[in-house]
Amino acid sequence: MKKNISVLLIATALIFSATAVFAASGSSLFKSEGCIACHNINGNGQGGSVGPDLSHIGSKRSLSWIKTQITHPGAHFVSGTTANINGRSYRAIMPGNRHMAASKLNALAAYLESLK
Repeated sequence: MKKNISVLLIATALIFSATAVFAASGSSLFKSEGCIACHNINGNGQGGSVGPDLSHIGSKRSLSWIKTQITHPGAHFVSGTTANINGRSYRAIMPGNRHMAASKLNALAAYLESLK
């Protein structure tokens, strides 16, 4: 019984560690992939205002929705139209990142989904 509990605790710790690493790399990708040019997180003044603030995107959208928005934003908002998000109007001009590597997409989306 003690062995099973130890294995369970180790597995849980590994999952939390992997999630933390994914979120950390996602934060870096948010900057390196250029998301920060248009979006802001937590009002730190380091992001753009062309796109909506993403501080709490994870409490409003699913991981699947976020991945689709990154790769195919036109699936949610028709390019060139106006979208009302969080009480503000934005022009839907987000470029799609269809060719982003799956590892980068997963890390970036997991980071954004963690913002609650």
